[in-house]
Amino acid sequence: MDYLGFMNSLKREVISPLYIFEGTEKLLMNQMITKVKEKFLPEEVEAFNFDYVEGDKVSLKQIVDLANTMPIMSDKRIVVIENPPFIMTVKNKEEKGEEKFLLEYLKNPNLSTCLILKVIGKVDKRKKIYKEMQSIGQIIDFQGLNREKMEQWILNYLKQRNVKIDAEALSYLIIVGGEGLEFLTNELDKIILYVQDEKITLDVVQNLVAKTSEINIFHLIDNIANKQGKKALEQLNISLSMGEAPLKLIHLLVRQFRMIIIAKDLLTTGYSEKQIREKLEQAPFIVSKVIGQGRKFSIEELIISLEYLLDTETKLKSSGGLTRELMENLVIKLCYQ
Repeated sequence: MDYLGFMNSLKREVISPLYIFEGTEKLLMNQMITKVKEKFLPEEVEAFNFDYVEGDKVSLKQIVDLANTMPIMSDKRIVVIENPPFIMTVKNKEEKGEEKFLLEYLKNPNLSTCLILKVIGKVDKRKKIYKEMQSIGQIIDFQGLNREKMEQWILNYLKQRNVKIDAEALSYLIIVGGEGLEFLTNELDKIILYVQDEKITLDVVQNLVAKTSEINIFHLIDNIANKQGKKALEQLNISLSMGEAPLKLIHLLVRQFRMIIIAKDLLTTGYSEKQIREKLEQAPFIVSKVIGQGRKFSIEELIISLEYLLDTETKLKSSGGLTRELMENLVIKLCYQ
C-alpha cells in the first residue's frame, strides 16, 4: 500500500495494530504519523498516549512493553519506533534472544495500540520476524513519488497556499523532487516567500532553487543527449564553479550512463517501468528520467560514452592542472561522437 491508500484508510477510521513505514520519503512518513495522531488522539491526552523512540535506544522487550501499555483517557495509543534494527540489515547482538517477546506479542497484539515501525530506507525482508509481521500488519511504501504523484503533490502544496505555477516551472520542480520531498518543501517555501501573490515562473525557480550534483548531472546529460554542446559546456562550468570535483562528476556521469544502459536493455526485453525501478532500486521519477534519456542514445553510443568517461578518469588522475580542459573535451566528445 502507498501513502495515499493509507490516507484513505484513515479517512474511514480503519487502523491496524501494526504498520511498517518503509522508504526514503521521511517527510511523508512524518506527515502520516501526524495524521494518525490527529485522527485518533485528542490533543489534550497526546502526552500520555504517544511514544516516539529511536530503534537503537530500546530493546525488543521494551518495545513490547510500550505496545502493551493501555491508553489513558483515550481509545488509542500510538507508538513509533524509528529505524528498528531487528527488521533492518543492521546487526544487533540482543536481537536473537529477544525476538521471542515480539513474536509472542504478534500472536495477540494490543488492539488499543497502533505500533508504527518507521524504516528510513529498506527493511530486510529475509528476516523471519518481518515475515511474521506481514501477517498481522500493513506495509506502507514511502519510496520516491512517480512523476504524476509528484506533480499532484506540488500542485496540492501550492493550492493550499493560494499560489499558482506555470507548466515549465512545474516540470523543473518535478526534477528537483527527485531529491526528496523534504528538500522540495524547503525550496517551495523559499519560492513562495519570494513570489508572494505572483505566479511562479521558470525563471524564478531556476534562480532560487538550490542546485545539487544530481540535478546538474540530469541537465548535463539532457544537453548531451540533445547534442547541445554549448549548453552542455555551460552546465559543466556551472558544476565546476560550484566546487564540484571533476572526479566526482565523472563518477556521477558513469553511474547515470550505466543506469541508462541497464534501463534501455531491460525495456527492450519487455520489462515494465515498475520492474525496471525495482531492478535499479531508484525513485520512480529518476527511472522515468533515465528511460527518457535512454531513448535518445543507441546502445553503441552509450558504451562509447562510458569508454570516454573511463579514459578521462584515468587522465584526470595523472594530469597536472588540465582538469577543466579534460572535462570540456570530454563533454564535446560525448555530444558529437
